[in-house]
Amino acid sequence: MIVATRAPVAAVIRRGMGGWSHVCRWDLTTGALEHGAWLRGTLYPRRCDLSPDGMLLYYFALKSTSRKLMGNTGVLTYSVVSKLPWLFALAAWPELGTWTRGYHFVEGRTGHRAWDIGDPKLGDAAPLRARYGLARTLPLQYAVEQRRGWVPHESCPPRGVNDVWDERRSVILMKPRPGKKAKSRLVLTDGGWEGSGAIEGRTPAYQFESGRHRIDLEDVRWADWDHDGRLLVATRTGKLQILDVDADALPVLREHALDTLIPSPEPAPAWAQRW
Repeated sequence: MIVATRAPVAAVIRRGMGGWSHVCRWDLTTGALEHGAWLRGTLYPRRCDLSPDGMLLYYFALKSTSRKLMGNTGVLTYSVVSKLPWLFALAAWPELGTWTRGYHFVEGRTGHRAWDIGDPKLGDAAPLRARYGLARTLPLQYAVEQRRGWVPHESCPPRGVNDVWDERRSVILMKPRPGKKAKSRLVLTDGGWEGSGAIEGRTPAYQFESGRHRIDLEDVRWADWDHDGRLLVATRTGKLQILDVDADALPVLREHALDTLIPSPEPAPAWAQRW
C-alpha cells in the first residue's frame, strides 16, 4: 500500500492470487474502496509510487506476453504511469530486467541528476512533465516509506560501505504519529532477506509504541499512519483495516476484505485512458 503525501488517498496492490495482481484506490476520507485493474503478471509494490495528489500511479511490472508490446514479446519488464486504480499506460518505458529500484514522482526540478526518465516508448509524457517528474529511485531499503516520513530508529544498524544495494542489513525504522499530542509511533523491523511469501524478499514486523505501552502487530504485513493520525494496516490474511490506537487492544474501526476476491479483469474506463 502507498499513501499519497498530499491527499487522503492510498494505492492498494494485492498480489498472490494465482498469478494475478489487483489494484484498488482507498479513499481515506470516506473509507470507500474502489476496485480497478487486474494484471496477470507481477507488480512490484516496493518499486511503485503514488503521485502527491493521489491521482497518478507509477508502477513497475513483469509480464509474459505472446503479443508484441512496446516492440517486444516474451517476458517483459516495464515502467508505466497510469491513473489510479487502473493500469492503462498513459506513458510506458521498457526495462532491461528487474535489476532496478524503479522511479518515483518528484515536484519541481530539485537538482536531482535523474529527474527525468526520458521519452516513453508508448504514450505521451508531456502532460506528466507539466505536473511531475520521474526520478530514479536509488538503492535504499523501504524507499517508499522513507519518502513518507519513516526515519531510522535509534537502534537501526548503519549501512555497510560495501552494501551497494542496501540488502545486507536488517533496518529498523520508526514514524511518529502525525497531528497528535500523544507520543506514539510505529516501529518497522526488517527481518532480512526472505524467499517465498515475502514482498520482494522482505517481510517486516510492526510494533505500535505509546510511552511504555507496546503492542506487536503480529498479523500485519504493512502499516502506516494517515494524515489524521489513524493507523492503517494490511493483514497477512488479506484485509485492509483502520485501527483505533486511542483504545485498548487497537479495535478495528473499518475493514475491507480482499481475501475472497476472484480475478475479474475489465478494460480501463475512458477517463483512465487519457490524460
